[in-house]
Amino acid sequence: MVDDNFYLELAIKEAWKTQCQTLPNPAVGALILDYNGKILALQAHQEAGKPHAEVLALKEAYFNLTQDSTILSLEQSTQIHEYLKQKAHTLFLNTTLYVTLEPCMHKGKTPSCAALIESLGIKKLIIGAKDPNPKAQGGAEYLQQRGCKIIKAWENKELQKSSIKANDLLLPFNFLQKKGNFVLFKYACRLNGSIDGGQISSKETQIFMHNLRCKLDELVISGKSVLIDNPILDSRSNSLQSQKNPNIAILTHQKDFPQTAPLFSIPNRQVRILHSLSDFSGFIMCEGGTNLLQNLLPQIDMLLIFLNPTLSTYDLAPHFNASFKLLHSQPIGNDLALWLLPKEES
Repeated sequence: MVDDNFYLELAIKEAWKTQCQTLPNPAVGALILDYNGKILALQAHQEAGKPHAEVLALKEAYFNLTQDSTILSLEQSTQIHEYLKQKAHTLFLNTTLYVTLEPCMHKGKTPSCAALIESLGIKKLIIGAKDPNPKAQGGAEYLQQRGCKIIKAWENKELQKSSIKANDLLLPFNFLQKKGNFVLFKYACRLNGSIDGGQISSKETQIFMHNLRCKLDELVISGKSVLIDNPILDSRSNSLQSQKNPNIAILTHQKDFPQTAPLFSIPNRQVRILHSLSDFSGFIMCEGGTNLLQNLLPQIDMLLIFLNPTLSTYDLAPHFNASFKLLHSQPIGNDLALWLLPKEES
């Protein structure tokens, strides 16, 4: 008997690998299973405007079933949709599709995933979460009306835990939609809490963070960190096509803040000097230590900690008390990434 929880959670874990990189789109994962229970594809949405998770999974599955390498060169959603419609024929009739989010119904920057799934004749679909976007939702009903067996995790008692995890994936997207901004605080430390003494995180973590920097509306840092670290705060290590460097907001009490750090010389960016917290819009990331974290905690939606498996003799970080809910953990290089949600005080 097929364990739907197992395969759905594989798709959820895959989607966390590109969490926030997809903003303003939600992070989504998809998995395709053949009739004998073999995994044909496991993919996650990479960037807004690029192919959705279902399309990437169908692209991978098609190649694995046919060895037709032509499809591998197709990068645009419309190209992949049309190629699959022309070439797949009955290839996907006995496959099962697991997707963390309801397939989109509307045609925006990319064609409708629900329409593609229907055209390929997929007969069974397991969905982790209902699409919260009124413009995109309706794919489940559309497919169900056309003979596809739809299992909605949020309506299935055995899939409730997976449904909760699938909805956790949507938190950054939901924050952005509901209040106009999503504030993520990034924090890196060693096993003993040390944050001093130079670079902490692995190369893979640096790539991950620079990918996120490409997607930011603004990066917030303390004036103290600028003066001590003399940072560049660009996105030079990103693995995406974008070369966008983030705009910077420097929080400081110093009235005449010196503009000597390398970050001021990066072209095509705005740098703001702030003496108090102001309204932010879009995807905002804060980078710093516990002092900045403590000051910004009321404004933070999620905390991303990178724990590096090293010890040092440097002083530990300053003490303060805060509680968080663990949403997800994942290895990135030699680090452990922890996605945390601040707990409301009782």
